[in-house]
Amino acid sequence: MVLTGPLEPTRARVAKTFPVGPDWIYEPKWDGFRCLLFRQGSHVHLQSRSLKDLTRGFPEIVSAAQQIHPNSFVLDGELAIPSSNGFSFDLLVNRLRLRTNSERFRHELAETPAIYIVFDMLAGRESLLEQPFCKRRAALQRFFRTTKPPSPPIYLSASTSDLKTVEGWITHIGQELDGIVAKRADAPYRPGEDRAAVKIKNYRTIDCVIGGFRDRSIGSTHDELLLGLYDGAGRLHYVGSVDITTTAKIVVGKLSPRKTTPFAGRQPGDFSNWNTEPSGPWRPVSPQKVVEVRYDHFSDGRFRHTCTLVRFRPDKTPEGCVLEEQAGPPVFKALLAGRQK
Repeated sequence: MVLTGPLEPTRARVAKTFPVGPDWIYEPKWDGFRCLLFRQGSHVHLQSRSLKDLTRGFPEIVSAAQQIHPNSFVLDGELAIPSSNGFSFDLLVNRLRLRTNSERFRHELAETPAIYIVFDMLAGRESLLEQPFCKRRAALQRFFRTTKPPSPPIYLSASTSDLKTVEGWITHIGQELDGIVAKRADAPYRPGEDRAAVKIKNYRTIDCVIGGFRDRSIGSTHDELLLGLYDGAGRLHYVGSVDITTTAKIVVGKLSPRKTTPFAGRQPGDFSNWNTEPSGPWRPVSPQKVVEVRYDHFSDGRFRHTCTLVRFRPDKTPEGCVLEEQAGPPVFKALLAGRQK
């Protein structure tokens, strides 16, 4: 094999604006697991961004890759699992926690199969790492055109130099997309480096109900508000937390304590496959006050990453903070190469 792992994927640095010019090519930034796929003969190996082995967790991708001819190549892409409201990061993480010989694993494999969205080709008959991205992309398109990989579950990601097309992709951020990636057309593939690609996230704001809090006075690691959104049946669902400063506490004012939780279902501090929220005691409050927070991604019924407090909203009623604002049908196929609408 001309290129073997482990191989650290190239990275994209965060930027606030799109680089513009003929030297840049734009791609959707998919919301899943970064994954390099190595194929040599009947052997297929899936490697994560952190160089971990993902192969056993995604046999449907392995099987599909084994059907592709020629039988030697290395691809760079994203593993994802479509759900009713976009891509589910929970299902991805949970797949790796299950025993592969368990009934639960077989059930999830059948009910929620993964897909692999490819956006770069690192090797075919020879290594392509030194080739500029525009040539690697051309090789990848030929690969899909001539070898006809099974689709589903293996797809070719969209790519464009047209900013108007990128504007259309932005409407899908928060469901299947985690942002937009811009890559230099003349850049070789440099494992681990981030000088030739940037990622741009589409930050948005939403009003949330305060349903609880943590602070140092009750033994938590820092001060934060616990946030909720209502569903159509009037149940308040916990969606995440936001840090609050002493000054912001004064603006928000006194919260009305209550003995029981206002949240239905999942509670603050409950186990989550990918929760990075600090643990610690929390106190429920009456859901009477609303704050506006800034976020970059919402999936599986909660904020994926840390939110930022924007302002207190005394003008907004709690009932107006609804979960349905974040829901939407999965439309990822419209963002794949040759499928843009």
